[in-house]
Amino acid sequence: MHISPDTIIIWQWGSLVLSATVIFTWLTIALLGIGSWLVTRHLSTGIHLSRWQNLLEVLVSNLRSQIQETSGQNPDPYLPFIGTLFIFIAVSNVLEIVPGYHPPTSSLSTTAALAICVFFA
Repeated sequence: MHISPDTIIIWQWGSLVLSATVIFTWLTIALLGIGSWLVTRHLSTGIHLSRWQNLLEVLVSNLRSQIQETSGQNPDPYLPFIGTLFIFIAVSNVLEIVPGYHPPTSSLSTTAALAICVFFA
């Protein structure tokens, strides 16, 4: 039986509750922020690109072509939002292999929050 991360209470003070979903969402965001800083701090426009920059360019070009093929429109206005969603969901799900990590995407509240963001975007 799978327990929802919303039911795991890490800390509570009055009506303020920090569930596993909130904690693991913050951890994922912190990991993505630190990783983004580490990967993008030495970007170059020259002919010699680092392997991280090559990986980023492949990811961005694939996302751009997917958006172009699906919508038939210019993908540039949609790329930052869709790319951020893709990377957050992918990293959250891949981190599930870490023992003790409960991916925030396994919670209905995270799924609903992401759906609301997409609806209003």
